[in-house]
Amino acid sequence: MKNGEFSEEDLCNAKTTIISTIDFIPDEQDTQISYYFGQEFIGKIVSIDEYKKKIENITKGQVVELAKNIQLHTTYFLKGKGE
Repeated sequence: MKNGEFSEEDLCNAKTTIISTIDFIPDEQDTQISYYFGQEFIGKIVSIDEYKKKIENITKGQVVELAKNIQLHTTYFLKGKGE
């Protein structure tokens, strides 16, 4: 991602997935509480419709710039009981 090695279609699919998840926020009381509590916590209230518009407007360039600031923190190795 840091090198922009993803297509516009990949970005569109990711946005669609995120927006479909956002669409379920009003359906569950616990989800609504979590959504608005998170916004109160950071001191910025954004309606669900505004949130979806912000996601829709994200560009490939913005994703690349953000990815450049992400670093691997921890790697976990899991093994089964018989291994």
